[in-house]
Amino acid sequence: MSAGTALIWLLGGARGGHLAAYFCAFGALWAEAFLVRLEALRRLAWGAFGLAALAGGAWFVGETINFSGAADWAGLSAALPVVLTQTRFGYVLAGRLGMLLGALALAELGARRAGAWLALLGCVAESWLGHGGAMLGSAEGDVLFGCALAHVGAAALWMGTLPALLLVVAKAPEAELAPVMRRFSKLGMGCVVAILATALVQVWLLVGRVGALVSSVYGRLALAKFALLLALLGLAWVHKFRLTPALPASRARFLRSLAVETGVGLLVLLLAGFLLQFQPPAMAAMAGG
Repeated sequence: MSAGTALIWLLGGARGGHLAAYFCAFGALWAEAFLVRLEALRRLAWGAFGLAALAGGAWFVGETINFSGAADWAGLSAALPVVLTQTRFGYVLAGRLGMLLGALALAELGARRAGAWLALLGCVAESWLGHGGAMLGSAEGDVLFGCALAHVGAAALWMGTLPALLLVVAKAPEAELAPVMRRFSKLGMGCVVAILATALVQVWLLVGRVGALVSSVYGRLALAKFALLLALLGLAWVHKFRLTPALPASRARFLRSLAVETGVGLLVLLLAGFLLQFQPPAMAAMAGG
């Protein structure tokens, strides 16, 4: 593996970790604002913000090295403020972390719903750093960007809320469990449809041909992500139609199944970080043609 390829994998890991933590912080704020009041949710949100900031910082430093080619601390320290203030990557990343911090401050002041909506805006702002954001102005880029907004928003609402739901199922009073899960399941099924539909459009535009699904790293990662999404769909079906109607008697089984769904959801977000770092086959063909 070349040094350049290794750096892409490291950047993908940092980006995926940042996405997972950011979405988790949003999900905790959303759950507290719209589903149930639970003190542990606020602690989860602050902890996830800390992880998002750490992973985002690692991603920022890695991208700065990638952009500038800095080989020592002097070169890196000179490049960091330039990347932060003069590139879309820098100000979008910093702006998104600022929005999440502002959302947490609003929640602490009692404006929980305003904070949750601000955090969701920070989630979808990630779309400006994706492949669609890089291609804005072209017909394909505009479609990809629109798909990314819907895809990221739905992923944040569903997968980002799973860790919070795990806390809810573990700690909420029994009388509140079934109503909370019924409310979330209605939202979750809509998110599933949006995620799968937009994922298919993105694969069609970014992969370009069926063979590239197995011949390119991007294609293989996309296939792995899609397989995990189908697994999540199956778990969501079990939760909605089998375990939620049986609450609170099914609480222990629900907790175990939700822990699996949460782990798979976080893995999907990690894969998304890798996907966003690799060049899709269709874009590579356009660059070469």
